Amino acid sequence: MDQIEFADGFDRPDTLAFGLGAGQLAVVMVGALAAYSLVRSPLPPAVADPVAVAIAAAAAGLGWLRVAGRPALDWAVFAGLFWMRPRRGTIRWELATAAPSDGSSDGGDDDRSQLVELFGKRATPPAPPSNPPPGDRRKSDPGPAPASQSPAGPSFTPILRPPTRADGARRVTFFSLRGGTGRSTLATGLTCLIASSRTDEQPAPRVALVDLDLRSPSVAIRLGAPERTLLDYALAPPEDRSVIDFMITHASGARVLLGPQSTVNPEWPVTPALLREVLRELDMEGFDLVVLDVCPELNPLTTTAICACDDVFIVVVPTAGGVHDAYRSTEALRRLGLRHQLRYIVNRSRPGTDLSEPMADLDGQLIGDIPDDDAVVTAENAHRLVGLDETGPAAIALRRLARRVGSELRSSWPA
Repeated sequence: MDQIEFADGFDRPDTLAFGLGAGQLAVVMVGALAAYSLVRSPLPPAVADPVAVAIAAAAAGLGWLRVAGRPALDWAVFAGLFWMRPRRGTIRWELATAAPSDGSSDGGDDDRSQLVELFGKRATPPAPPSNPPPGDRRKSDPGPAPASQSPAGPSFTPILRPPTRADGARRVTFFSLRGGTGRSTLATGLTCLIASSRTDEQPAPRVALVDLDLRSPSVAIRLGAPERTLLDYALAPPEDRSVIDFMITHASGARVLLGPQSTVNPEWPVTPALLREVLRELDMEGFDLVVLDVCPELNPLTTTAICACDDVFIVVVPTAGGVHDAYRSTEALRRLGLRHQLRYIVNRSRPGTDLSEPMADLDGQLIGDIPDDDAVVTAENAHRLVGLDETGPAAIALRRLARRVGSELRSSWPA
């Protein structure tokens, strides 16, 4: 299995002095002061000197010694945390791939086994099935799933974070500091797939897509819908405009506020204040999910949009440059205080791609893996969406992701 390589030392921590980071330098200084204090203490030299030398040597080793590319201080901290962790025994649970005991099948075994293999997560013990009677979505749904169990199935870690606001739409975005990663393709496809996910038991969530990429808006091209845009809304008289009047309705049922079709001033009239007004109106309109398509740079408008989101999906292209960008994007968003909102989705992956090392280094959760598929380009050229109209590997992966997100959305509806 191929691994993605990137420059050695790319993620190396900053140093303060003598080639040491803050923690290492503090240990060396404390050790030196402790050794000096012992030497100057009233203890006999035969006792104080050997102890002082041992303390100074241990501190120097923790500071400068590196094992497997990491400082010895890091390994000492890891060892301490390991030995301090309580041990209550372990139980090994395996994902059951056989059919249920009653002979029925939900048709999801292949999806579950593939996703568990992708995410590298140990399956959790299955919970008893719950079959609420059909009816109104806000009355028949069992309510939020427990933290240990995703609404998409007991074997998954939830994609969406628990709601942080009492009411209003869930807001998500796809982001990357690198252009051409497929952010707009994923945002448009996910929006329309979730909007078309109506079943006999429950209606589809109400989903809106807002194109905020002022530099290179492409949602209108993908949908083949050159209608009124976000710029028209911004220029309309504030006392008369309503955002719903400037949105188009896609065949899937999604409502879309298109981006400007021509070059506009990045500072006016589409401003952060206008965006907050749009989001407030969408909340009042009763949407369940709002997807924001942003540009690959952290300008004031994009920063406002990302900070307003409940979940930010960083798009990773499985190349050396794509992994490099994932680190850069993660660092930039963490500086905005968005550490807990971040998830990762691999786009245009190929067989044998292994991103386990970067994901472990970033402490990131993969929510999906979209294969490289020529059908995506073919569908875009025909103003179609690959997830709705195609049956290739990318379409299947997109529909699987949309099913999980839609299921978690429904689980958050009030009973």
